[in-house]
Amino acid sequence: MDAINSTIVSTRLRLARNLKDLPFPHKLAEMPARQIIDKVEKTLAPVDRFTRYDMSDISSLDGTILQEKHLISPDLLEDSPFGAVLISADENVSVMINEEDHIREQVILSGFSLDQAYDRVNRIDDILSKNIEFAFDRRFGYLTSCATNLGTGMRASVMMFLPALTIENMIDGCITAVGRLNMTVRGVYGEGSKADGYLYQVSNQRTLGVKETDIIDSVKSAINHIVDAELRARQLLKRDEAELKDKICRAYGIATNAYKLSTGEAMQYLAMIRLGAYYGYFDISDISELTTLVTACQPASMQRLGGSNMSVDERDVLRAKYVATTLNNICKKKV
Repeated sequence: MDAINSTIVSTRLRLARNLKDLPFPHKLAEMPARQIIDKVEKTLAPVDRFTRYDMSDISSLDGTILQEKHLISPDLLEDSPFGAVLISADENVSVMINEEDHIREQVILSGFSLDQAYDRVNRIDDILSKNIEFAFDRRFGYLTSCATNLGTGMRASVMMFLPALTIENMIDGCITAVGRLNMTVRGVYGEGSKADGYLYQVSNQRTLGVKETDIIDSVKSAINHIVDAELRARQLLKRDEAELKDKICRAYGIATNAYKLSTGEAMQYLAMIRLGAYYGYFDISDISELTTLVTACQPASMQRLGGSNMSVDERDVLRAKYVATTLNNICKKKV
């Protein structure tokens, strides 16, 4: 497994936009809010086969699954009574409507794909801007509900797998260093969340006074620095390789033989197996399937697989079976 695939999980590009002459969503009445949803849906209909989900109608389970897949934010699900989302057929594009801003266009791609993600989200933005007049100021750029998004309204985010920096207690120093580059580091589900499974989101802080291409270049530079730091830390982990192999092989043994697995346990063991693949202890036929497995192990996704009436214990039993079956199909132990 090469350095990039072993440290970078996915890329996300997000654009925040608001309609001219309308209050921001938290001050918006129901009628104009519904009209925005209809207008965005109609405008994007020729682009892709989007599925619409209105937050007022969606079930708690379905909403949580979309959140686990990073297709919607917690704020849209919990605090946006007139909110909605349009999701493309391949689930790489989601357009949240009436969250913090009127429109949040988002593209998520696997791997280190900043340029490709920007191209796709930019095409969507061009189509929307031809039919919808955005709130724009010649001095400040795109106007947004939160001042931190003013300007381009763009967040470029990369999901990174950083086990060695975490285990070696070097992650705080790394976060401080990238902070000096106007980057921010958050947990797997954004601000305030934990870095479960050693997963971190790295994104730009600055959106005002810079071009979109400048943001992408600065994020690329920061990511390359973090990748180098993680790889150096992985060399440090091998100081006692026998101990390292034992921890990783124990994780594999439990993950493939446990009767019950909690969400946290599954993410921890799968993280160690991913790390083991980097060291050559395992041969993983499809790393993207291992990434998908992490999402599939989340509570709501498991609940959907096994039935909405499952207890927590029943869900943990199903998760253990699901993890073991998937690993046996894609992972081969080499040590």
